[in-house]
Amino acid sequence: MKKLFVFLTFALLFIILAGTISATIETDYYIYEKKVLVRHSFEEKVSDLELRIPSDYSALQINSGYNLEKSANYYLIKINSADNLSISYITQSMIDKSENQYFFVARNYLDKPQNVKLVLPESAVLLEEGIVSPEPDEISSDGRSIILKWENYNEKQIVVDYEFLKNRNFIYYLIFGFLILIFLACILFERKKHKEKLKKVKIKNKKTKPKSEVIEEHLMESEKAIINELKKAEKTQLWQKQLQTNTGFSKAKLSRVIRNLEIRNLIQKIPLGNTNKIKLKFK
Repeated sequence: MKKLFVFLTFALLFIILAGTISATIETDYYIYEKKVLVRHSFEEKVSDLELRIPSDYSALQINSGYNLEKSANYYLIKINSADNLSISYITQSMIDKSENQYFFVARNYLDKPQNVKLVLPESAVLLEEGIVSPEPDEISSDGRSIILKWENYNEKQIVVDYEFLKNRNFIYYLIFGFLILIFLACILFERKKHKEKLKKVKIKNKKTKPKSEVIEEHLMESEKAIINELKKAEKTQLWQKQLQTNTGFSKAKLSRVIRNLEIRNLIQKIPLGNTNKIKLKFK
């Protein structure tokens, strides 16, 4: 009986801990008109990955070596091994229309827990008695689009139907558009006057900002923190573990920020053994 009790206790603890582990895969769906931009981001090392993508895919981008095999109704991406893997593509196959209703259907071919985000098109709304399956953990808005989120999602598919708001206030939009045109005309007139003044004035010792200042003006605080640490480092480069220690970022957050800076060609990630050296690419 004691052994059985101990076994059941450990089994219960394992189930509780397994439920608290967060997904290491981020899957985002952005709907633009009748197309969907799909992004998969893997925060941990990936090995022997096979991922189905629709046969109508376009703009496929993968930051790792891969093989693409064609099947009757889909393509299969095969990746032996990759760190911080990112896969994105565009497809129309996830959107269906019936009269004035639109249906988004995304099947899960990863078969692993994911944090999923779905961004509906601007002016699209969920139907009062429509389908949203499975039920999202969060529904929010950025002021233009409705955003649905699922945490640790690992079901067969997501189905969401939505519609677009009808334009019932055409006259108000017309007046608003007319006012915008007047405003733009005033701006153009003032700009023209300003240009004429500049022609009459000689500009001496024109100062331009260094490239580094211009770049940093458009960075987020987390990105600036990494750039600043690299600037202070010898030869403007640090090990990734050193960056994590200096910034206090989590491993997942640091990987995301480094990936964003690398995509914009601001830093260079140099794999060395089981870790990476991060180097600044500008001064």
